[in-house]
Amino acid sequence: MMEINGMLSLPRRLLTALRARLRGSADIPVRAATSGKLTYANWVSRYATIGRPERRRLIELQQKLVEYPLMSVLIDGNNASPEQIELSLRSIGEQTYDRWEALVVNPPAQFQAKKGGIRYQVFSTRRADRVAFEELLDAASGMYIVPIAAGDQLSPAALTAFVLGFSERPDTKAIYSDEDRIDSIGQRSDPWFKGAWSPDQVLAQAYTLRSCALNRETILSARLQDADTSSLTDAVYAIWLWLAAQAEASIQHLPLVLYHRRADAPRSEPITFADAVQASPLARKYGLEIRSNCSTEGGWRRVVWPTPNPAPRISLCVPTRDRPQLLSNCIEGLRHRTDWPDLEILIVDNGSSEAETLAYLESLVGDPRVRVLRDDGPFNFSRLNNLGAAASTGALFGLINNDLAVKEPTWLREMASHAVRADVGAVGALLHYGNDTVQHAGVVLGIGGVASHIHKGLPAGQAGYHGRVTLAQDVTCVTAACLITRRDVYQRLGGLDEQRFPVAYNDVDFCLRVRSNGFRVIYTPYAHLYHLESASRGRDDVGTRRARLELDKATILERWGTKIAEDPFYSPNLSNNATDCRLAFPPRVALPWAQGSR
Repeated sequence: MMEINGMLSLPRRLLTALRARLRGSADIPVRAATSGKLTYANWVSRYATIGRPERRRLIELQQKLVEYPLMSVLIDGNNASPEQIELSLRSIGEQTYDRWEALVVNPPAQFQAKKGGIRYQVFSTRRADRVAFEELLDAASGMYIVPIAAGDQLSPAALTAFVLGFSERPDTKAIYSDEDRIDSIGQRSDPWFKGAWSPDQVLAQAYTLRSCALNRETILSARLQDADTSSLTDAVYAIWLWLAAQAEASIQHLPLVLYHRRADAPRSEPITFADAVQASPLARKYGLEIRSNCSTEGGWRRVVWPTPNPAPRISLCVPTRDRPQLLSNCIEGLRHRTDWPDLEILIVDNGSSEAETLAYLESLVGDPRVRVLRDDGPFNFSRLNNLGAAASTGALFGLINNDLAVKEPTWLREMASHAVRADVGAVGALLHYGNDTVQHAGVVLGIGGVASHIHKGLPAGQAGYHGRVTLAQDVTCVTAACLITRRDVYQRLGGLDEQRFPVAYNDVDFCLRVRSNGFRVIYTPYAHLYHLESASRGRDDVGTRRARLELDKATILERWGTKIAEDPFYSPNLSNNATDCRLAFPPRVALPWAQGSR
């Protein structure tokens, strides 16, 4: 199975050492840290500024290393100005780690940098229209390769952080970190705090491309001789696409801003990236179709996975009690507005008594795709779905709330294309409220104490935090209101836990068990439905239901402990007190060189 590493500020043991060695006093209290404007400039000033004390601490820490590997920094000079190249070179010269070499790849003919003590050499490829890493490795001697676009800058701590990360985990193939933008006077903006490694996300969005370091052996293993890489940037992305196809790839994410893109750099990705994905190992192996993502301005991509032929049967379980209009809207959408050839609909009726509801259920008798199961016990969402699973005959099994409404007929085909993948254990959809705002675009652990839906209430058409709503990607959890899995996976894991989680957090618990058993959880925005959340039962956070919700909350925290505190796909630099990806003041993991950690 694909190794999906957790969120790392740096690897755990290294983080402990950094905290011990780089902190001279207690953390700033939350109240003090949030005084003044909560802007990114304020955040940088408090938690991510590197002055003389921080440099001393970083140098002190790296002196503990047994080995000092050479780092080769490659500057992509393609279509760059001499001034942009010089700016990047200066940032390399300011590194706290001093065992590096700099190569300027394919600079303009007029480039004549003032060396000023900065060590570099110019490298021009043998073919002007193609960059081969094999050629670059003949010139670059470093054990680790750090690519950078001309005009962009490395944080002074970048090479130190990369070396420490590789030293801590020698099996690491590649490391990537967070990034922001910097203007001509040094003001930083637009931070991109990323999540853990997601092969699906890297196909759709080159989110690991900036601020990364690649093991030399990884580059050699990728064998890019035949790759159509017209620039160094294209070549680096081709390596990340190769990594996405590896069954086991030890990849680290450091939630540290180690890379500063120039403020005027294009915000959309090159059109060549779509061609690179189409030519990637995963696309060739599985016959993936690459489409542009028209709902975003980032030049990102939609990757269409194939479904088996013949199509497997999908069993959809719909627990319900009365509310006939709600139920019929859901069921008729499944019967008549869902594009899937072999469908089984299991309605688990939990004690309906209204005449209109019973009449509607009776009207479904003539449809061979529909079966009605009766359970008159107390409401237990987990038990009702488990009853449906036990009666199902499909290879795929879906949990469907009775307050869902089909919006687009291809929603189930999209979810099934992911659910049939051997390394995927659960798939979730993009759900909108009736007013066309986001209800579900993935569940994030830690928000609100246990978990919450990211970007809840965001208007339709908005991409969310760096495209988060509009891109297929790995997540930790998805809602059981619309979840597709393989029936054998559901049965192997024992389904939803009807003893400990009869109503709330059963989906969080199930998805954590999915990931703990080596499977991935995928969110896709291309399965798009309406969800009138809890319309049939009412809210869980009022009246007597509040006490039960608190009990379920205590139970999930008892079972999963520290896994609830931090979601690997959600940065500790983002707030867990809101769902809109605002900055955390202070960050939940102290940055090694933060002023607030002194």
